[in-house]
Amino acid sequence: MFRSTATNARFRATGISGRRTGANERGAALLAALCFATVLTIALGSYISVCYRTLELSTRSLQNTHSINLAETGMEDALWTLNKNDWSAWAISGTTATKSITGFSFGSGITGAINLSITNYDGASGTPTITATGSVTRPNGNTVNRTLTSASARAPLFVNALAATTGMVKLTAASSTSVVDSYDSSVGLYAAQSPGYSAILAAGSTSTDTATVQLTNAQVKGYVTTLSSGPSYSTSATLKGPQTDSSTRVDTARTTTSPYQPIFDIKSVTGAGTNIIPPTTGGTMTLGTAGATVPSIYYCTGINMTGTAKITVQGPVKIVVSGAFYVGVNGGTPSIQVKSSGTMEVSVSGDIAIYGNGIDNESKVPQRVAIYGTHTLTIPDMNTTTDFHGIIYTPYGDFKVWSNNAIYGSIVARNVTFSGTAPSIHYDLNLRNQVFSGIDTPFAISEWRETTNGS
Repeated sequence: MFRSTATNARFRATGISGRRTGANERGAALLAALCFATVLTIALGSYISVCYRTLELSTRSLQNTHSINLAETGMEDALWTLNKNDWSAWAISGTTATKSITGFSFGSGITGAINLSITNYDGASGTPTITATGSVTRPNGNTVNRTLTSASARAPLFVNALAATTGMVKLTAASSTSVVDSYDSSVGLYAAQSPGYSAILAAGSTSTDTATVQLTNAQVKGYVTTLSSGPSYSTSATLKGPQTDSSTRVDTARTTTSPYQPIFDIKSVTGAGTNIIPPTTGGTMTLGTAGATVPSIYYCTGINMTGTAKITVQGPVKIVVSGAFYVGVNGGTPSIQVKSSGTMEVSVSGDIAIYGNGIDNESKVPQRVAIYGTHTLTIPDMNTTTDFHGIIYTPYGDFKVWSNNAIYGSIVARNVTFSGTAPSIHYDLNLRNQVFSGIDTPFAISEWRETTNGS
């Protein structure tokens, strides 16, 4: 078969072009594959880097968590030591106590330690301050530290105006001039201040049969808090705050169901003291030394003052009564006068009854007169025309105020009852800052902050 020269030339040209086109396509595919592999390598490298970084951040976050947990554990250990006053495991230098706790393991070679420091550990030169550092160390030596600092003070006891530990609070006054309010004795006398709205009536009773805070005619400037049922109000009773509308008689925003009243042990008074026989019908007795810095301790089997008997307290004293504490309950106008230079703490194992001319606290500062009762009987009460400036703490016994007494301070009892025509309670806010030596109040965190964060 004959083909022309032109035809053969066309066939030859077509073959060369086909071979070149195939080579170009293979090169392009290879280049694309290389580009894809490069992109994949970069993406994979980035992914591995992100995973590594995520793991590193996660590990560091876990270290931070372990560190703060260790610091908090250290805080608990320091508070336990302060409350137990056991420094056998601590190093003491001046007024600073230090301690290290090691041996914590979190797996994978990660270890932990706690370093503690308490300045003013004995409280002699100021408020104890705890510094707790939790440290977590990885096998590569990297360490993360978290440090917490707190000021520690004795927990407040008298946080309410009237508190029934497991019972009820009843204000059954016959007159609407019965008042519950607050003031601050650190500022001055009640009469020189505008009454505040921070008085709290708290009842810890779990009874559902009747209201556990009962207000008849009482004019309450503050709050009412009950655990179960209550409160109840007569038609003349009020509960108000500073912003309560004048037309509102009972401000329900000032009632809660979360009463709080701590119960701490009453300390047993020990140490050298003087055995006394208090005056009965008409005698007098002077206790304490004006200007003394250490309280004088007095022991007696009972106090039963009648007639015109009088005890004058002119310095700091602690009186331990192993029997009943009666002032005028059996007649007469006996009295206890606590001079402005004196303070009085009375620990009573028996009944408490304050009648006659009662207890006259000349300083008018409630924290300077404290009466503690450990009994569980129901007789304790007060019926006197003398205003009482002080605190009464009888958490397992009832306490009843029968007369038109004005109480400046706070009362804590199993059940608290105010009767009479117009008794009043003026709660001293400064009691929330006070520590009473006769009560075993524990140390608590009063201020908490983190001072460092990181390695």
